[in-house]
Amino acid sequence: MESVASAQFLKNLFNKSNTAATTTQVSAASTNGQAAGAALKSLYTSYKSTGKLDMGNITNIMNLATLATNIKDLKGQTNKTQFYKDFAAGLITGSNNLVSQSNSSAVMSGLSNLVNNVDLSALQGNASQIASKGTTAIENATAISESVSNILNLFKK
Repeated sequence: MESVASAQFLKNLFNKSNTAATTTQVSAASTNGQAAGAALKSLYTSYKSTGKLDMGNITNIMNLATLATNIKDLKGQTNKTQFYKDFAAGLITGSNNLVSQSNSSAVMSGLSNLVNNVDLSALQGNASQIASKGTTAIENATAISESVSNILNLFKK
């Protein structure tokens, strides 16, 4: 009888820690999605007013750094994973509905393509360090700019 109770206790303990780990992962995905969405919204606002993604604008570089830092965990994820789905939901919220249910698949595809095929390491990490280096910190500026511009074009009406 005691071993059955111990086994049940261990089972319950394992289930609780599993739930906590899943909740933490969901929170991280949603939080990263929200930050990425806010950065995309700011980049789009600038893009809409100038007609291009100005890589000489330090605010754009900071928003690209925020985007790069927050999409890094999308690497290797597919649209079937919970992380991907939670990130997409956070992206919609963070962008203040610039990213919507109808365009979220295309935006997520663009972000996944960016994180999986472009070296974003120069943009990831400490934003103040990136700002102090300016555009020289961006080794793949053209590839990054083209990829992000393609995503921003999705929002044109």
